[in-house]
Amino acid sequence: MKRILFSLSLILSVLVSQALADQSASKIVDRFKKASGGKSATRIKSARITGTVTAGDGKTGRFTYQTLAPNNLRVDLELGDSKASECYNGKSAWRLDARGLRTLLGDEAKRLRLEALLSNSRLNDMQRNRIVPQPGGKATIDGRETNAVEFIKDGVRVKLFFDASTNLPAKRERETADGVEETFYGDYRAVDGVMEPFSLKIKKGASELLITIDRVEHNRAVELTAFRYPQIEGSRPLPDLEPLLKAITSNQDKIDEMRERYTCRLVEVERKHDGDGRIKETETRTYEVTPVGAAFVERLMSVNGIELSAPEREKEDKRVQKEVEDIIKRREKKEQKEERARARGETEKNDNDVEIKDFLRISEITSVRREVFRGHEVIAFDFEPRKGFKPKNRAEDIVNKLAGTIWVDEAASQVARLEARLTDSYKVGGGMLASIGASTAFSFEQEKIGDEVWLPSSMEANISARVLLLAKFNRSVERRYSEYKKYQIDSEYNLTKPKEKP
Repeated sequence: MKRILFSLSLILSVLVSQALADQSASKIVDRFKKASGGKSATRIKSARITGTVTAGDGKTGRFTYQTLAPNNLRVDLELGDSKASECYNGKSAWRLDARGLRTLLGDEAKRLRLEALLSNSRLNDMQRNRIVPQPGGKATIDGRETNAVEFIKDGVRVKLFFDASTNLPAKRERETADGVEETFYGDYRAVDGVMEPFSLKIKKGASELLITIDRVEHNRAVELTAFRYPQIEGSRPLPDLEPLLKAITSNQDKIDEMRERYTCRLVEVERKHDGDGRIKETETRTYEVTPVGAAFVERLMSVNGIELSAPEREKEDKRVQKEVEDIIKRREKKEQKEERARARGETEKNDNDVEIKDFLRISEITSVRREVFRGHEVIAFDFEPRKGFKPKNRAEDIVNKLAGTIWVDEAASQVARLEARLTDSYKVGGGMLASIGASTAFSFEQEKIGDEVWLPSSMEANISARVLLLAKFNRSVERRYSEYKKYQIDSEYNLTKPKEKP
């Protein structure tokens, strides 16, 4: 009994300490919102901040910082002959520095998007944006006591240190590809009722930049083109997108045929989140993936590193065989429909199908450019909802709510990567059946195998939804594909005894 009471006491103490910590982070943020301008800050929809930058060696230049709600952010530094820019434009993130101009991927892109949301919202609407604030401890900065808060979204974080006396940020800390970068803030002044820093210091490694702000403008007109991917003079001409995307669609049958030659290993990590985005539960599953027609059958091999028991394997084998039979039946029915359609001189197509070429009419295409992706030259372009477009079916309605970027291998006529997020919630049955939240985002990436076909290498999805007005569904899923092997299956699609091609 004493052991049970001790365990309950320990659990309660952990829960209470976590609740107090969360409350502490929220209080720090609330104090900042009040100190920074309260309602005046929420009325800021755009900002343009300019100033002079001075390096440690005495070189000087210009600094420009621009935001545009809800999530556009651009920072430019010109110092002597060198220029550096980074930007998130609601669809993609890009950076220009000594390494050249490029689209950011992975954590770098996620972190820049998080910063764009924090800057534009001024720490409001964090729950709607699924940003989790957590206490980051205390620190003394330039003789001032500060309270730190880590802001976390999609697995990345940005840390802000708030002055304990003024409740305004004293420092920002973030990870970069070159290490930790620190930005120190000071000389706060009121502009339009909002407190803005007029002195900044940026430290990264041994380098240090001092920035003196000379002008802050709020709610001035800002063109979206300021945040788009820059066009480089003298670069090779770009292809017309329409024939390129049509070629991808036309090439699909050939791609599906090549994909039937490969099996692979899949590791899936699923995380369940609470309403504030905190991880409640994590499960890792490993699958053996086998192609059947244009579909992929996934056989479960282990859960959280533990292989299936004999009874579980037998049950899984039966499920897999049933899935194979269903795929074959659906394939036969589809072929029969297509044959009847050809006999009528028509083309069989599902009204809810959306092909890659349909993005040209459903979405607004911007920032077409050439890039190197995983060692291969590709064509990349951003897309966002086209104003005034009227969807004809559910699939078009979903695509018309997406913004993101697509990378296309021009030579292979295949998609190398696609990433997108919902710009607005998507309702099923007027929201009575389900509502998918605007924070939902996903990415899909492929790699070139055997120099013949692009095959899935990774997929990430963050899904927020409400089902039947009651049940909340908050999940993040990562899928990693590896160990591709050429594979041959018999005419009966017997998956229990696969034969590797010699």
